[in-house]
Amino acid sequence: MKLNVFFGNEKAGSLESTENRGVIFVYDKNYLLNKNALPLSASLPLQSEEFPQKQCIPFFAGLLPEENSRKKIADYLHISETSTLKLLEALGGECAGLISILSEDDSIHTETSYNLDSDNYELIDSDRLSDFIEKMNMRPLIKADDKLRLSLAGAQEKLALAKKNEKWYLPLNGAPSTHILKPTRTGSLSSLAKNEYICMKLAKSFALPVPNVDLLKIAGKEVFVVERYDRINEGNSIQRLHQEDFCQALGIISTSKYQNDGGPGIADIFNTITKVCTVPALESQKFLRYVLFNYLIGNCDSHGKNYSLLYKNRSVELSPLYDVVSTVIYPGLTEKLSMKIGKHYEIQKVTKEDFSLLAETLNIKYSVFSKIFDDFGKKYINAFEELKNDKKVSTDILNSIFEVVKSRF
Repeated sequence: MKLNVFFGNEKAGSLESTENRGVIFVYDKNYLLNKNALPLSASLPLQSEEFPQKQCIPFFAGLLPEENSRKKIADYLHISETSTLKLLEALGGECAGLISILSEDDSIHTETSYNLDSDNYELIDSDRLSDFIEKMNMRPLIKADDKLRLSLAGAQEKLALAKKNEKWYLPLNGAPSTHILKPTRTGSLSSLAKNEYICMKLAKSFALPVPNVDLLKIAGKEVFVVERYDRINEGNSIQRLHQEDFCQALGIISTSKYQNDGGPGIADIFNTITKVCTVPALESQKFLRYVLFNYLIGNCDSHGKNYSLLYKNRSVELSPLYDVVSTVIYPGLTEKLSMKIGKHYEIQKVTKEDFSLLAETLNIKYSVFSKIFDDFGKKYINAFEELKNDKKVSTDILNSIFEVVKSRF
């Protein structure tokens, strides 16, 4: 089996399943001849030699859904959940960043820019959107319509749509979406959409870069909506920006995203930022603010796939903050951090001494952390007060998160 890998509108290489070498990736010769060619990933530098399975699969598998979402879509498509190539063939028309993965006889043509008025976008009314949400337990959202050919990483059910003039459109033929919709879960995590909405709004009040977000009610469910930061939507034109998460950038398979399982730690991400970002001092400082914010709100699920590099205008920067939730307000969820701070994984055991040890590991002064703490300490009370005026905010969830943040100071 052989798939073509496109980077924007250029064929960058091919992904192939071989009899005795497993899955391999090879950059296209013509792509390598282009002086302006960029690597697909920090873990896949430009070279004429093939990349073995161990080196290439972490990046490409990282484009696919994870855990139960991956199993659900695989079962729906009657594909083995272990078959990365077959899943990419079925879903890879529209992936995160600039990546499109197509079979050799695929009729889809990748473009540098897509017009929302074209046949690549199909208007859907509120009834049809409600139907997608109502049937999500029977049919995976990323396959809510058979014409959809898109992939979204992560373990949570998501639907990617394009938005224009407050109307929603299905992106067809590999066309880019502009927004991601995440319906809340059932059971003990039924407030997750409200939680993420509050945390993202808080992050903005803390002067952290975040995408625009909203909270909608569709088919009786709370739905968290986030604007894609790897898409530029101007007028009727949509363009892609390239991005990759830090598991992909470091060549770590998604199933090992937690530090305790071999995934990246804070130092791994920090050091990668200093190596690959265009302005490392600025981006590393931004990352430390992200880390402290996640600690303050009690987000124990902040792992290597929840931080990304964004490639824009031939510069490399840290992406806006995303996937931020206060997990500690749910008694049934673990209080073990995805990436340890100092000596501890258990968030309740973390002290200033642990941040001092982390500073030593990063070869920075502890005052860098203390200044961020001081800055956040001046902001948090006003930030919560402002959110009380937001009619979409749940007072109970807001108060629970406030108590968590307050306990950190």
